[in-house]
Amino acid sequence: MQKITPTEYQSLIKSCQVIEKDAYGEKVLLNPEGMYIKIFRRKRFLTSALVYPYAQRFKRNAAKLHARKIPTVSVYKCAHCSAPARDLVWYKPVEGQTLRAYCSHQNLGSIMEDLGAFVAHLHKAGVLFRSLHWGNIIVQPDSSFALIDIADMRWSKRPLNSSQRQRNFRHFLRYKCDQEQFREHIRKFCAGYAATSGIAAQTCQEWGEQAIRS
Repeated sequence: MQKITPTEYQSLIKSCQVIEKDAYGEKVLLNPEGMYIKIFRRKRFLTSALVYPYAQRFKRNAAKLHARKIPTVSVYKCAHCSAPARDLVWYKPVEGQTLRAYCSHQNLGSIMEDLGAFVAHLHKAGVLFRSLHWGNIIVQPDSSFALIDIADMRWSKRPLNSSQRQRNFRHFLRYKCDQEQFREHIRKFCAGYAATSGIAAQTCQEWGEQAIRS
């Protein structure tokens, strides 16, 4: 991983547009070349991020998704700054808008069956994306789907089991605003999920309803 000095880090911040920040500082930047820079803060002195930084996990996950033909961002490089303790990843964005933004002005029913098939494809590919929610799914211009904010994933050589799938439904439906949209189109989503996964649509619907209630 490339090392950058504190001076270089501050210069980078000044040269970029700040897209997202919190009380601890900048979280996402946009540089003049149109590339995004995601910044990971090391929250504890003793953390697994010392051994395997989140920026590298982000890069690895992007490569694994592309290998499984699941659209996502394209990573350019990773870097580390010691003061402040930050890990950074440069990546090219996915064209489109988040699923949450899409359904604020488009008919979600027209893509809901395909969305169910997309989630089922992730599960068949052994992808447990714990940040799978409507703000991290991109609807691309051709109405296909892609993933962003991909640092938090677990991988299996086999399709996810029922327990893992149910858990991921809870991730997918963690926000009230998304639950309302899902409830309206649940049958279409479950039809798409069932066709790709081989799991009964009724089972899918039960998982969705349980996730909403939890």
